[in-house]
Amino acid sequence: MLITTSMLRDRYAEYANPLDKMKREVDDGVLFRLRKGLYETDARAEPLFLAAAILAPSYVSFETALSFYGLIPERVYAITSASFHQRKNKVFENFFGRFTYVDVPVEVFPLGLKILERGEYAIKIATKEKALCDTLSKGPVVRSRRELKRLLFENMRIDEEEFLTCDFESLHFLATKYKKTNLRLLADWIKEDYLHE
Repeated sequence: MLITTSMLRDRYAEYANPLDKMKREVDDGVLFRLRKGLYETDARAEPLFLAAAILAPSYVSFETALSFYGLIPERVYAITSASFHQRKNKVFENFFGRFTYVDVPVEVFPLGLKILERGEYAIKIATKEKALCDTLSKGPVVRSRRELKRLLFENMRIDEEEFLTCDFESLHFLATKYKKTNLRLLADWIKEDYLHE
């Protein structure tokens, strides 16, 4: 269960020094500090479902979401999420692992998301189409469709069969919302090869 410092102060109100009690609980493995002011009580909590609480607003995306959907073969150990107005990448390391937050344009932030729930936890995660767009928006800039395909299927190791399961209308719509060369090339390619008027 996620719990804040103020909630813990209430819980330990009868102690002379509630902060000392919190520190002992952390030292004893009863509480797990996620970031300043926020703790988790369950050592078995899934890291994926803690990401949104560590930095809000955010949603799980990039390689983490690509792996979740089976678009890339690698299992991803760090949890990477999208944020906005942070101005630089933020990284938090704690008992549950490494949590990285990468800015995306505020205009695209609310698009292409879904809710994932597990017990009392709920997070926002990018659809596979949005995760592809987010990742391409931060990748090396390519200048041609051939280079884009190489970036996708060789460098990023996107599974081509899984790629074909994408909702191409959604992928095209999302790609047009980023002001990035990679996404413009993707939108043109999707429109020409996968969308039939």
